[in-house]
Amino acid sequence: MTPLRRVSGYFARREDPYAGGDLANAQRLSTLLWGLLVLLTLVLLSISGPEEPSEAAGWAIAGALVALGVVLVILSRRRRISSWGRLLATGYAVALGIGVMQWVAGGIEEPFSQLLLVPVVFVVATQPPRRIAAFMLFVLAVLMAPLLYDGWDSDYFGASLASFVIWSILAVGANLLMSGVRAQRITLTADQAEARHQARVDSLTDLHNRRAYDEILAGEVDRARRLRLSLSVAMVDIENFKEINDRWGYAEGDRTLREVGDTLRASLREPDLCFRWGGDEFALILSGTPADETDPVAERLRAEVAKRCRRPDDSPVHIRFAAAQLRDGMSSEELTEIAGLAMTALKLDAR
Repeated sequence: MTPLRRVSGYFARREDPYAGGDLANAQRLSTLLWGLLVLLTLVLLSISGPEEPSEAAGWAIAGALVALGVVLVILSRRRRISSWGRLLATGYAVALGIGVMQWVAGGIEEPFSQLLLVPVVFVVATQPPRRIAAFMLFVLAVLMAPLLYDGWDSDYFGASLASFVIWSILAVGANLLMSGVRAQRITLTADQAEARHQARVDSLTDLHNRRAYDEILAGEVDRARRLRLSLSVAMVDIENFKEINDRWGYAEGDRTLREVGDTLRASLREPDLCFRWGGDEFALILSGTPADETDPVAERLRAEVAKRCRRPDDSPVHIRFAAAQLRDGMSSEELTEIAGLAMTALKLDAR
């Protein structure tokens, strides 16, 4: 890749320029840096601040900057009004405030322009490259502003330009480092999400497993109680599944499980969920369906499985279906246990 392509790629527009960023850490950094800014401002005012009573306006603006720093520290800790865009706006506001304070305090003769390093550090650490480039141009304008109202000064121009070049080099280096940290955070988050997904998915049928069932059912029980909805759990197993494994081998048994799992999932309504329970059993969460109204669901599932799923001898696969309904005071574990007992009763009857 050519250097030009690398540069254009670095400044390319991204769909989510803040991907991988940590807003909470950015808020903590703002608290630290704006607190430092207030402290440095007070020190410089005590050394180089206006001395004449006629310059009371300068003192007022300088005090307003200090007050702004305190307010920003407070506001940056509140989630409702904090965002990446507002943090960037804070950087612009503080840079402009520093430029105004330098103007009222004496212009070229005062050292307040060096305070610009504080918002530069903050913006570089929290913002993407395109926004940093625009901010650095704004900082350059603030640095050079005293040349407009105090007249040309080659020494000030050289010193300010040197400071800007150094800050820009540090900005690129620091942002490359932060971009690497964000990329690592994105990769780690994706890996963790994939691990959570794999831990809750049955590798054979690609259905959610028993762990996912326990977690989702607990949430569905809470929702059903809150909204006063009916909720049923059904257990489904494959009739004579052991015979398939014994006569035709485990590969055929696995194929049958996958076919039945796919059929059950495709045959359920949108709100209902299907899980691999274990062995030849599946668990269904039927939201909004009382147990005494699950017969149409059972008949539809039996018909679809018999139609789509075949045993190795080309005979249809048949399933059993048993359901239990959530009652007052019943936990998700008790609901599952009752559905399991209902399935056990069906198996005993069949024998």
